[in-house]
Amino acid sequence: MRLVYQIMNRWMGTPFVWGESDCCLGLADWHRLVKGGDDPAAALRGAYFDAVSCQQLCGWFTRPVEVIEECLASVGGLPRVEALAVGDVAVIVLPRKDRPLPAGAIWLGDCWGCKGPEGATTLSPNLVRPLACWGMGYAE
Repeated sequence: MRLVYQIMNRWMGTPFVWGESDCCLGLADWHRLVKGGDDPAAALRGAYFDAVSCQQLCGWFTRPVEVIEECLASVGGLPRVEALAVGDVAVIVLPRKDRPLPAGAIWLGDCWGCKGPEGATTLSPNLVRPLACWGMGYAE
């Protein structure tokens, strides 16, 4: 099984827990799986427990791109990309009736993979808007 689908399967079997296994920390797990080395989200892991404390700690809902940039910078960074390759990561915006919702996601080649409250989901690129994308250099 391709590594990118292994992470999606892991997300399916892991409950969504703020500060432990959420969409941002899922991207950090993916980074560690592909790149190895230190945890890009070490400063966030276990430091918040719900949406409110997440916003208070890092500003996820108002500045999600900066949150990911800061995490990536802690381990040497990743290049921003326009043309996506399988395994690249992004902050996407999910449409919601009350307000748009940012989420961390992995590009699977024809859709976005995202850790969510129901485990893992795939989202059509027509349904979401990427705010920023980073190249992982993933290749199998």
